Amino acid sequence: MSSVSSVSSVLLAAVRRPPSRLGEHLLLTLLVLATAALCLAAMAWGWRRRARRQEPALAPLPQAPDDPGPPLVAPMDGVYIGTVGAGGWQDRIVARGLGWRAGGDLVITAAGIDVAGLWLPRASLRSARIDDALAGKVMPGAGLLVVGWEHAGSVLESGFRGQASRYAEVLTAIDGLLPASQPPTVQQEVS
Repeated sequence: MSSVSSVSSVLLAAVRRPPSRLGEHLLLTLLVLATAALCLAAMAWGWRRRARRQEPALAPLPQAPDDPGPPLVAPMDGVYIGTVGAGGWQDRIVARGLGWRAGGDLVITAAGIDVAGLWLPRASLRSARIDDALAGKVMPGAGLLVVGWEHAGSVLESGFRGQASRYAEVLTAIDGLLPASQPPTVQQEVS
């Protein structure tokens, strides 16, 4: 009789146990993953659409000369943040690869500036300043070096995050490259 009571107690325990909610949890997990995938796909679609829209208006980028000359100041290691239309710190230019962040060096020569692989010829330089925001990247205080340049009639600004302690030296070197017909526009924001 004890075996019957032990079997009946096991059956009663099984009946009292709440039903498994594994199916509901799996469904919710799949719903969250599908929503995240949809959001990522929409962001990628928007990025490609912006690049296609900007591509015809943006002429091919200038190529660095074979021998740009010796650096005017020691190269500065850092990160290229991105390029925006002048005056619009969030109006990111994504065409021709300008929208992707990249690690590299900022090298200033008499022929122009190499911003982590983006060549800015001396004749195209318009300004330089220290800022705290560009292309969706916000840094407190003197966080970003922003170089203004002209390309095919458009004024653009490219950002670089490097060693903030060297920004004054770099700004002075860029000031020496600005066209003589244009007054120096090197600015330093102090926070």
